[in-house]
Amino acid sequence: MDSNSTIPKNAQKGTNAYEAFLKDNIDLKPLLDSRNKTEEVRKTLNPYAGEFGYKQKRHLLNRVLVGYADRHMKDLDGLSLDQAIDLIFKKPELGEPVNNYYHDFPPEEYKKKYLVDDVKPGAPFISKALSRDERQGIPAEFAGTERQSAYDTWTYANFYSQPTTVAGRLFLFLHTLTPYKEDNVRLKALYYSHKLTYEGAWRNYKDYIYDVTLSDNMLYFLNLKFSKKEAPDENFAREVQELFTVGKRPFSKFTESDVKAAARLLVGWDSLYIENLADEGYVTKNNYNENNHDTGDKQFSAFYGNRLIKGRKGPDGGKLELKEFLDMIFETEEVGIYLSRRLVQFFVYPVLNDYVEQNIIKPLAVVLRKSNYSLAEALKVLLKSEYFFAEEFYNSMIKSPMEFSMGLFKEFDLIKGHTTRYENNVIYNSFFEEDKKRFDSKFLDPIYRSYNIFREAKHGYIGRQGFSMGSPPSVSGWQAYYQEPVYDLIWVNSDSIKRRKELAETVSRNGIGFQDRINLRFDLNVLLKKTKEPGDINSFIRDLAKLITGIDINDKAFIRIKKSILGDNFPDYYWTDAVRSFQNSPNPDNYNTLYGRVGQILSQIFDLNEIHVF
Repeated sequence: MDSNSTIPKNAQKGTNAYEAFLKDNIDLKPLLDSRNKTEEVRKTLNPYAGEFGYKQKRHLLNRVLVGYADRHMKDLDGLSLDQAIDLIFKKPELGEPVNNYYHDFPPEEYKKKYLVDDVKPGAPFISKALSRDERQGIPAEFAGTERQSAYDTWTYANFYSQPTTVAGRLFLFLHTLTPYKEDNVRLKALYYSHKLTYEGAWRNYKDYIYDVTLSDNMLYFLNLKFSKKEAPDENFAREVQELFTVGKRPFSKFTESDVKAAARLLVGWDSLYIENLADEGYVTKNNYNENNHDTGDKQFSAFYGNRLIKGRKGPDGGKLELKEFLDMIFETEEVGIYLSRRLVQFFVYPVLNDYVEQNIIKPLAVVLRKSNYSLAEALKVLLKSEYFFAEEFYNSMIKSPMEFSMGLFKEFDLIKGHTTRYENNVIYNSFFEEDKKRFDSKFLDPIYRSYNIFREAKHGYIGRQGFSMGSPPSVSGWQAYYQEPVYDLIWVNSDSIKRRKELAETVSRNGIGFQDRINLRFDLNVLLKKTKEPGDINSFIRDLAKLITGIDINDKAFIRIKKSILGDNFPDYYWTDAVRSFQNSPNPDNYNTLYGRVGQILSQIFDLNEIHVF
């Protein structure tokens, strides 16, 4: 990696969600019993033929997006299910991280520090990462910290800015299935891993695993780079079978001898990182050392049909053996079954039973094999099925830190919101023209806002909930996606709930802290327009709650929220007058009065359990 990232002052080390869950010593029985309703689902992969209204569209968007927002629902207006699926499966180009740090570190300052020219503001920098020669003499703590921070923010901002597409969640699916660590390699190789994962869901999965195997990141992460023919490392040899392809027992029965044979087959690879060659773009080259390769034959077990892979010599020996090894693995039925199981658990429901195994998993595995192991094509069949739209699955899964946090960032769109500044006991707001002169132009720059928000998100808001991109707790990824019997329940523990509440309060009240006592707040006007009748307190509360939770709140919750604003003695027109006063005369007093009341309503909504499920 180019260097350690520039971490915000208030950042804390991310927590292990599973460890935090175990520390709470939660009585699992009532939680697990509550999930038994799905045992009665008897739907199939047959195409769904029911209503495709708000409820169904919300369910679909919840499961294909990394964070729901109302703008996505508007994209589905008037669309049939088939049309919605066509829209969702349009893959946007990934792009590259750019110089978004230019306000904190102007180009002239960059050159003083690194003795090289920086790229222009807003320009990509991956192909111009510091070369080995340029890095000589630069203290390690200074070697590209701004670019590392820019890369970090780019990974999160992608989820925020993507259109109504499944691309982001497919990336997240693969990142949890074939995880990599960001602290193993430099930025070019790191970007290559990210791009490889992003494109992987749309490719032949076998070809994807071939490229993953030889990526710099995986060579480091699972020790293949350090494997020697005299002492083959079994780490990757085991995980490529257990985690990436055929799965573990009892469903798959590869043996320890298969692991040992694979370890011998995979010896000989090292990484050769090309930093300066323009024609190489931003990829890494892999170096095969035939002198370190075990050229003996490799015998596999009955699980693989007693396959014998002949040892090969020469510069292409390792590649040919690797291709044959993967061909052998993908000839088994277990690969399709394992991948289908993970798709269903990620996009529909994590708890499986015998009915699902026979009527959903196995038929979906056939789809996978017939589509040449295209995850995207198999997912289309799943998302169009009557099984996916079974009512029992609506609001049945716990949002991950990414889904929860990105939903807030998207819905409240702080990047386009108001900038406030607390100075001499007075709050100044960029909403008012007379206040704008108190803000440096950089605080109104959406690119710079994004840089700061998502730097905070990675190291603070999301990281402290138990999830950090590129930092899996183990080679298996995050436990919430595979750990029986609790799965996504892992995301909910006393610490993570506290962190979620803190983020919700930050978004709905004070705003995201920037610097110099400056905060970014949601646009009050925009939020009011998302409800049908903002001047009607009853309509406003119900509309806002549905916008955030996706469901109609019950009367008990509604009364509690309304009482928090008006108490027992104030009539509805107190709220109506506050809204009209702001709309007719949006001065600071009227703004602050209404903003505070809306924030109070939001705070009550964020206390509802429903905000944690999707």
